[in-house]
Amino acid sequence: MTTTAAASPSTAAGFQGWHMVAITFVVLNCTLGVNFAAYGAMVEAIQREFDTSRAFASAGLSMVTLALGMLSPLVGGLMHRISIKSMMITGIALNALGFVALTQINNIGLLLAIYVLMIGPGVALSGPVPCTAVISNWFNSGRGKALGIINMPAGNTLMPLLTALLLSQYGLQGAFLSCGLIIAALLPIMWFLVDTPEKIGQRAKGATTDAQRAETVLSAAQILRSPPFLVLTAGVTLLSCAGLVIVTHIVALATDRGIDLGSASLLLSAFGLAGIVGAPLFGWVADRIGGGRTFALIALLQILPWFGLMAAGNSLPLLLASAFTIGMCSNAILTLFGATMGSWLGSANVGLGMGLCYMLQIPFMFGAGPLAGAMFDHFGSYGPTVLLHVSTFVLIGVLFLFYRPHPSGVSMSPPAAD
Repeated sequence: MTTTAAASPSTAAGFQGWHMVAITFVVLNCTLGVNFAAYGAMVEAIQREFDTSRAFASAGLSMVTLALGMLSPLVGGLMHRISIKSMMITGIALNALGFVALTQINNIGLLLAIYVLMIGPGVALSGPVPCTAVISNWFNSGRGKALGIINMPAGNTLMPLLTALLLSQYGLQGAFLSCGLIIAALLPIMWFLVDTPEKIGQRAKGATTDAQRAETVLSAAQILRSPPFLVLTAGVTLLSCAGLVIVTHIVALATDRGIDLGSASLLLSAFGLAGIVGAPLFGWVADRIGGGRTFALIALLQILPWFGLMAAGNSLPLLLASAFTIGMCSNAILTLFGATMGSWLGSANVGLGMGLCYMLQIPFMFGAGPLAGAMFDHFGSYGPTVLLHVSTFVLIGVLFLFYRPHPSGVSMSPPAAD
């Protein structure tokens, strides 16, 4: 008589874990695609219909990042106390309602208020921090690969083209309403999300015993005093600012040079499509040379294509090549962020560490888009903005090329070697 051994909890969790990867992939791509990539295609329409400046029209993303930075530490801390699933459902509903509210206003101040009070909090509750935490709960081994998959920006590829079509067919109000409906469509999917494998009697993929190695859970004060955390925050912040400027302004940069909106929106799609290659590629590289060296690599690789944005003129192929190269690097930031944070601080501290990092990013991420718009209004071109960000790439490249976390850098929790 032949008997079949039951699958171990860890093996079963591997199958279920990939289901969580699929769910968080959809949620994260819709959240980032709708709230970030689509906005870049709407900047000129917002400027025109709300009769405002380029700086104010581009400030919506700054409102989102402001709310994200303020609330992410709270989200990271609450994830150990309440259901991640409930938090994400609340965030999705709030996000969708925010877009519905945008269809009822005609004042730029009200638009920015909705972005900071409704849409931004919705992103904080359902976006990168909780999605990363879910994957960290389900994967002890293969975590980098899983994070690379959920951060492949399919939404950033599709949403600019879809938004350009919606703007041409239904106008700005129709585009806002459509964005709300896309976000609301995520609610049924959330029924299938499971926060942790323990909730269904399983263990994380790669966990060989129920008694896993205990990791010290650090306080916010301990994390904030940690040199590895501060170095990682500096790198992630400056690189993310550059990506935010691209998402916000590259369509306007192209249309200012006489390229039509539909063709210009291809630049955002190229930027997003490149992440489908870049996120898993640089995750694979990080597994081999370390997160710090990979951060240095993606910083230094962006110097040439950023200069290319200025040298390309109105050549769409050259602009597409620059946007694609920048997108490969920029869209790998979240993958490297989660993986390196876990390596340098310990996986138990990823949620709070990411939340605190987002909080410290506030003044930089809040000001990046409007600053680029204000510099354009003042100088009449994006040249000074390009030079500003290229200088940050050099700084971050050198810093991460030589910095290595010291075992004493994190109180009570030595970070893994880079």
